[in-house]
Amino acid sequence: MLSSPFVSSTTISSSNSIRIDVDIEEYRHSQKISSTIKDREEAPRNVGFCETTMKLFTGLFVMFACAVMALRPVVKRSYLNLDAIFGHVFSNLTGEPITPTKVATFYLLQVLFETHFGKKDAKSKRPFTCQEKNKVFQHLYGLMTLEHEIPYKSYRDVVRMAFGTDRDIAYNFYACMEKLGQGVADINLNVPDEFYTNRHARDLNQPATDPYFDEYNQSKTLAFSSSQSFMYRWLKRILAEYSKMNQTQKFDLNTATQQWILSYRGEIFLPGPPSSHLPTFIDCSLRARSWVAENLYLLQKNPRHAFTYENMLDLARVVEDRHKDVFEAHLLEAAVHVQLQNPPAAVRAMKAFFDRSMFELNENMVHASRTHRLAVPSQMPLLYAPILTARIYRLFGDLPTARHLLRESMQQAQLKGDEICHQMGHLEMHIVEIIGSNPLLEGLAEDHPNYNESDRRLRRKILRTIDDLQQSIGPLGLPCCSQTEDDFEVCAEMDSMTKMMLMLRNISQGVYQLQYDDCTETGLRCPTGHDYEERGRKMEGYGYSIMTSNLIRNGMYAQAKTAAEEMIVCNFIIDPNPENFETETWAVGTVNLAYSHAGLGEYEKALDLLEEAGFTYSDDLSWQCNRHVVIATAIINFEREFLRNNYKGCEDAISDLRSHSELEYTLRRALIVSALGRDTEGIVMLKRLKVVDVRGKIRIHMQVASFYTVLREYERANLELIEAAKLANVTTLKDIRAMIRRRKATIMCIQEKNEEALKLLHSCYAEIMKYGSFTEKAVFYITAARAHRMVDRDPRIWLKHARCLVRKGQWPSMEKLILSEAAALHAPDGMYPDEDKVSKIREMFGKIAANYPGRCEWLLI
Repeated sequence: MLSSPFVSSTTISSSNSIRIDVDIEEYRHSQKISSTIKDREEAPRNVGFCETTMKLFTGLFVMFACAVMALRPVVKRSYLNLDAIFGHVFSNLTGEPITPTKVATFYLLQVLFETHFGKKDAKSKRPFTCQEKNKVFQHLYGLMTLEHEIPYKSYRDVVRMAFGTDRDIAYNFYACMEKLGQGVADINLNVPDEFYTNRHARDLNQPATDPYFDEYNQSKTLAFSSSQSFMYRWLKRILAEYSKMNQTQKFDLNTATQQWILSYRGEIFLPGPPSSHLPTFIDCSLRARSWVAENLYLLQKNPRHAFTYENMLDLARVVEDRHKDVFEAHLLEAAVHVQLQNPPAAVRAMKAFFDRSMFELNENMVHASRTHRLAVPSQMPLLYAPILTARIYRLFGDLPTARHLLRESMQQAQLKGDEICHQMGHLEMHIVEIIGSNPLLEGLAEDHPNYNESDRRLRRKILRTIDDLQQSIGPLGLPCCSQTEDDFEVCAEMDSMTKMMLMLRNISQGVYQLQYDDCTETGLRCPTGHDYEERGRKMEGYGYSIMTSNLIRNGMYAQAKTAAEEMIVCNFIIDPNPENFETETWAVGTVNLAYSHAGLGEYEKALDLLEEAGFTYSDDLSWQCNRHVVIATAIINFEREFLRNNYKGCEDAISDLRSHSELEYTLRRALIVSALGRDTEGIVMLKRLKVVDVRGKIRIHMQVASFYTVLREYERANLELIEAAKLANVTTLKDIRAMIRRRKATIMCIQEKNEEALKLLHSCYAEIMKYGSFTEKAVFYITAARAHRMVDRDPRIWLKHARCLVRKGQWPSMEKLILSEAAALHAPDGMYPDEDKVSKIREMFGKIAANYPGRCEWLLI
């Protein structure tokens, strides 16, 4: 009984009560023997040899009984009975819910088995052939996999069409059903031993030494089906559920089956009260666990194809209440609460998940027989509970708590020697330090100076470079990886993710050597076999998202556009199913494609793409994905409206940006303030901003230099650019140095140091053309045109480039500046005087000024 996971909790009594019952019986037995001896001693002494012999035998028996009692070990319980505390979870397993249709299928299976095998010692005259078995099991499997109840009339029609009059199968089945319908017999779901043994019982009329009996029983044709078949598993689930039913439940099942048989109106009858009816996909533990696993998978891959969050929460709570053994329902509830941005509820659900999974089925039968405990404590929650809980705290910004939990998890992993848990903890620690809870890499490690990275309890050294990875793992990782292929793939996946975290750290510090190469940046894939869990595809997505982000960060917009398009297109080509990846990784790829369009001046394409991405990655489906879309939409809308001098539209665009990035918001807010004429206020805003990100510091210095340039404070502007150059010299960023030199050239051009300005422009021309954005190239062209005109050189080629680059209505201020330069070139005292061209230029300038009034603030770019 104890070895079966379906044993009822009522059959298990505590070891103390058993011990007391045994002691009372032994005490009563010894008292009875003592009284018998005393009575015989008080009897008259007219005894002979027989009485003396009886006394001797009785005395020896008492001595033997006392010796047995003294040698009998005392059974003591070693620890608390967790089964009673948690409600006997393993005894509450649910098999296949029994309905009238399932009862009919059981009886049909019994009839088919007797037709093939015979009944007891009566052998079948003609067993099923292989072809006949195929036909039989096709119909059986179809009936066993029915998702809904069907009327008895339809069930009869199926049996008649399937078997007809062949060997009276249908008639025998009808006879069994009619007995149940008329109340002549009750439901009896018992399977004979011959069903499992495939051996006939010995006929009593035959001699015991019949040589043909053993030879016949060894025939392979007697086996009805394989013990590993779906039919056997279905049958075991039916019997497991039936063995747990009490008499009331069996009576209700008989009544429902009888009504089902006698009714031909097509009504569906189910045993039990209406409130106990569950949807088919969660009506038993097996299907409920499958439903939970499927929705967990879809929730992490494409939540659009999963149940709605409200439905998932309701159904998960039903599963938690009705199927105590399906612990994963608490995990699904926690994941849904994360998507609903309810961290307290997510932490509570995660705690309930580990509370339920803190013990496992006792496989030690000696221990189970002595302690009467079906479950024993498991160490897995101590190892992995802090990691999963730390992820929740990290997602919602509580980084100190996440670090504390991860340190405790790694300490437990070291004590238990679990390398997979230890490596996972280190990976999560790197994610906390590099990414944190922010969607942008802005250097979060220095926000918590009290955090001691070299904790003495963590014997594994902190990873600094990719070369340290294998040295840090060492031989400790070999035993766990050699157990199963899945362990190896998990370790390989974590190795790849750790490499990517180290790459992100270098990118955030500005020291990553950029190489636009698939083998370099997207080749960090874990070695997978058939990739059932899609680890390889996830690693490929991570690699592409990192590569496109790094290309955007270095000003390589054309290359980023190509890589992002390839990433998005392959997401639909590789996966033939509708559940394509719609995770944060692919959201980043989509956003980077929009950034590349904006960097090339294609704002309308970028905003159309982001509008479509807003529906794909909506806030109600995945807020982690949606925040990337919100940030990109704000930044691109701001840039487009700023070029049009629509400062009110700029303020509206960045209204939601501050909650995601203080740096990005302050940089743009300062631009608006300066464009409105309050340059000093913009400088103060930027200088008060505390930034640890190296690229962020460089951007602040460059922006402050632009404000000083507008104020004609050229010395201060040069000092800011010198500070920016010092920071840029220790980075590997491709576009920064050229942008700094271009700003110095602009200052020199305004100071009428045109020859020096042309030298700087010539030195950064190639880099600006390769790594410059649309706006950077336009300012470069207009600066070069003015510098050439001031030294009496032909500037028309630069004006032509600038005019071709700036589309009509895209940047009115720059259009007016280009027209001003052209008017000065064709003025009567210019290099190429032409009154007709000047009049046309004035007309065009007037139309632009009428549609887009405002100052020409091109120096702020």
